[in-house]
Amino acid sequence: MATRAGEPVTVRRVRPERAGAALTLHDIHHSWGERPVLTGASLELWPGSVAWLGGPNGAGKTTLLRVAAGVLAPRRGSVSAFGLDIERDRRDFHRQLGYLAAGDRGLHPRLTVRQHLELWSALALVARERRDGLIEGALARFELAELTDRRVDRLSMGQRQRVRLAMTFVHEPRVVLLDEPHTSLDDAGLALIEDAVAHVTGRNGTVLWCSPASAQLPLPADEHYILADGRVVGG
Repeated sequence: MATRAGEPVTVRRVRPERAGAALTLHDIHHSWGERPVLTGASLELWPGSVAWLGGPNGAGKTTLLRVAAGVLAPRRGSVSAFGLDIERDRRDFHRQLGYLAAGDRGLHPRLTVRQHLELWSALALVARERRDGLIEGALARFELAELTDRRVDRLSMGQRQRVRLAMTFVHEPRVVLLDEPHTSLDDAGLALIEDAVAHVTGRNGTVLWCSPASAQLPLPADEHYILADGRVVGG
């Protein structure tokens, strides 16, 4: 069931690479040209938790998730997950990370659903002997089994979003970052995300997802944060 934002907001103070944290973003700074976007954003998430990050368009939510995923290097600050530093332990860090970018990125029109999952599991460095089982699991989890051999340019927008979600979760990551994952999904699609998120947190992983600030959130979250003036507030 969806949860509501709007509860009292307090600043949460974070120490870098605190022992036991699932994901730590510490003092993240980034600018686009001369315009500062992140001015000391810090966030700490714990195993088994789901967090929502909100804020108006242009607040820097996507920028912060891209930094957390290692897609974008911050001007200053550090990122770690389960004690692994994103720079020092890059290979191991990315093996446990699942990242869904906003929009329709990551899909190749002429590849089939299965080919996308095969490619993504290989990029996630999944051992060959585990790939088929994980791919079948992702196809089932996001109800794509009947579409496995169909090219993605022949899918609806909602089906394409489920393919992207299956790619995000296929390697069973421990840290999952979701940028507006509800895009193009109906209630049944949202329920599939909830089940996938529950699978991650049930294995002591953590999930951070973002959307514009709203009174009614489309997906559940244990903690609510707002990105305002380049910093994260809430808890």
